[in-house]
Amino acid sequence: MGIRNLESFKQPMPVGVRLPEIEVKRRVYSELDLDPQSSNFDLLRALCLRGVEQRGIDKLENKKEYYDRVKMELSILKELGFIDYILLNWDILNYCHENEIPTGPGRGSAAGSLVLYLLKVTNIDPIKYDLFFERFVSKSRAKKTIVDGITYLDGSLLADVDNDISYDRRQEVIKYIEDQHKGRTCKILTLNTLSSKLCVKECGKIVGSMSEEEVNDISASIPKQFGKVFKLDKAYDESEKLKKFCDDNPRIFEIARKLEGLNKNTGVHPSGIAISFYNIEEVMPMQKTNDGNYVSGYDMNDVASLMVKFDILGLRTLSVVHDTCQQLGLDMNDIDVESPSIYENFKFIEAPKGLFQIEADTNFKVCKKVSPRNLDELSSVVAIARPGALDYLDTYASYIKTSVFQSVNEYYDDILSYTGGIPLYQEQLMKMAVKVGFTLDEAEQLRRIVGKKKVDQMPIWKAKIEKKIEENNLSKQVGDVLWKVAEDSANYSFNKSHSISYATLAAITTYLKFNHPKEFFLSLLKMTKHEPDSHSEIALINQELCLFDMKLLPPDLSKSDVEFSIEGKNIRYGINSIKGVSEKTLENVVDFRKSELIEQTKYDIFISAKQSGINIGVLSGLIQGGMVDTFCDSQNRIPNRCRLVLEAQAFNILTEREKRNFIALGEKFNYDILNSIAYVKKESLPADDGKPLMKESRFQTFKKKYDGYKSIYDKNKNHLVFANWFFERKYLGYSHSSDIKDVFQDTDNLVDSLELKSIPQNDKVKFVGVVKDCVSRTSRAGNKYMRIEIQDDYGTVNFMLMDNRRSATLSEYLNNGGKKPKEEQIVFVYGAKGEDIIFGDKITILDEKIYTRLSEIK
Repeated sequence: MGIRNLESFKQPMPVGVRLPEIEVKRRVYSELDLDPQSSNFDLLRALCLRGVEQRGIDKLENKKEYYDRVKMELSILKELGFIDYILLNWDILNYCHENEIPTGPGRGSAAGSLVLYLLKVTNIDPIKYDLFFERFVSKSRAKKTIVDGITYLDGSLLADVDNDISYDRRQEVIKYIEDQHKGRTCKILTLNTLSSKLCVKECGKIVGSMSEEEVNDISASIPKQFGKVFKLDKAYDESEKLKKFCDDNPRIFEIARKLEGLNKNTGVHPSGIAISFYNIEEVMPMQKTNDGNYVSGYDMNDVASLMVKFDILGLRTLSVVHDTCQQLGLDMNDIDVESPSIYENFKFIEAPKGLFQIEADTNFKVCKKVSPRNLDELSSVVAIARPGALDYLDTYASYIKTSVFQSVNEYYDDILSYTGGIPLYQEQLMKMAVKVGFTLDEAEQLRRIVGKKKVDQMPIWKAKIEKKIEENNLSKQVGDVLWKVAEDSANYSFNKSHSISYATLAAITTYLKFNHPKEFFLSLLKMTKHEPDSHSEIALINQELCLFDMKLLPPDLSKSDVEFSIEGKNIRYGINSIKGVSEKTLENVVDFRKSELIEQTKYDIFISAKQSGINIGVLSGLIQGGMVDTFCDSQNRIPNRCRLVLEAQAFNILTEREKRNFIALGEKFNYDILNSIAYVKKESLPADDGKPLMKESRFQTFKKKYDGYKSIYDKNKNHLVFANWFFERKYLGYSHSSDIKDVFQDTDNLVDSLELKSIPQNDKVKFVGVVKDCVSRTSRAGNKYMRIEIQDDYGTVNFMLMDNRRSATLSEYLNNGGKKPKEEQIVFVYGAKGEDIIFGDKITILDEKIYTRLSEIK
């Protein structure tokens, strides 16, 4: 990155953020029956009044509660100088709504604002779900300075509105912001620092000449709490293993401590964009990234003190939901997220793919254990599935099953009972503080001060609680419980506004998946092209299709579209997802597909591919993926794609003159170019010009190129089922002709990952699959183990070889020459089935290999 225009600052800026001006179209004033010269406060108030009508609040029995709340919020926003900031958010989201760009229900504390709900910036009713505006905006925290009649805000204390936008249309929103504020926007720099684990690893390797495995073992001894890795000094005090290592290696420890916390590298915030009132170059220096874009010269914290920061996150889930709803003619906002039928699906759920905030391993385990029965309980799943809160999973799951909660003090039972007595949400702590006599704004101050461990202010607030308890004649225990909950829950309690918002989106995806699986899976597959590893995603999606009595049909020359498409009750593979078919070659493949080849020959395939601009590598991929199986010879009904690839490669080596003559001989040899060449060589046939079709010198030139391809074929031809499985997985991400268990069907009693689920614990099982990850570690008890993640065509299985007091399975394996499996290797494993793992007795790495390049043979 290079710094740009360091000398462009004209004068020091006043301390604080001056909000950018907002341009509102005249038609908006007209629609609101408002004078265009009206103040921005009047504009915001009019927008809220329209929202009251559109949301049907004027027809509710408790509408006065809503009216009082919106008046309160507007008053505070005006007092704090936040009106323009709220309108800036409305302007961006209004652009999305007018241009049918999908947006999320809400994110973060902003869902606690009724004003934002009325403006349709969020879609969560804060009164219905008991959410607090004070969690979003705190009067006591916000600061403003007025200089020469101009208001400047403390950006670090400005209310934060984060927005989820459809992933595939995010750039439209960014462009709109840039066009609205030309020359006054930029992406935001991030600084990444050296962690304790990284410092120990690198210093161990460089200073101590240790191996990768040794430093991994030591760094793994650095503890984590609530998802955060301890700093070295604290880790030294907490971990006996690390302490011994550091005492034995003082120089490594000393250097690691000096490096810890230093800046490692810079990056660009994935969703942040900053907007300035001033020309951007008058506010801060800019840096140029490697891709030519400009980013702030200051990091996120400093940017917040000078400019307004917006978080515009592109969410793939929103793209999936929108696409699914478009297929069905639905509006996602019309889906009843309170419907009991949605939550019936969680009773025996086995298919989490695509379910927002559920599909990740930890979240899925929480969801299965809790089996949420309504939106509140689904919100709790979102809140619990995080470091710290996970410690309370069993307690909460027990409450869901028995309805018996653990009371911390009966005074607070009405606040904590619905989460099993666990203060799971920050809003619950705030309600507890309000119940003893504090205002909501004071309750938010308490939450922040204790939550951020502001040591200088904590004694003051502890004294305030004691005083409030005394003033209101409450028992000392009530105050002690409040303080303890404030201290303890700071490490695990969650923002309910965010949790409810994301649970809402989770419920929507659940409804769509289990009511309209075909359309939902189609949308998921179409979105895989935006994933870093699209084929891994396709494989994961394919694993679930059988649970819905569906198949992912292979790419087919006459049936496949560019994108994945619905075909009957199944889904047909899309051309643009075949490996090797880039954006550049996609049009060529489409032209190739359009060629009328169905009643033609192999030679027509080869010629049409070249005429369409498809090189031999892409054509080989299309053949190996099964796209032209019609033209493959078969052995025991198994398409011999390896041979067709060899034929295509041989045909490609020929000159145009040779091709013309071999085409003329095609019917005689059933359009088999290899047999044709062999015959011509043997009989010395002349070409159509009377000269030899292939002189000996020319044949030797041909053979020199051909032999390399032939050697690959010779290596693979005896393993056709394996080769087809391998190449389908390589080019498509999954295998449609067979699964890996079928490939090795001569091995007795193999089970796949689906069958494994129904096998009783402790039974011995055999399993075969592809290694996705492998780690070697030492447990806290000092036992070495190797944990391997193995994937087959239906799911993923964890396998563990370990040493303990009863056996030394791992050591025996290594001492007998066994090696640590590498990613993508195929392994056979044997062991006892555990709850979610196979405890290993034996592992074998497959020696057989499918060859794809000449270099692998040489």
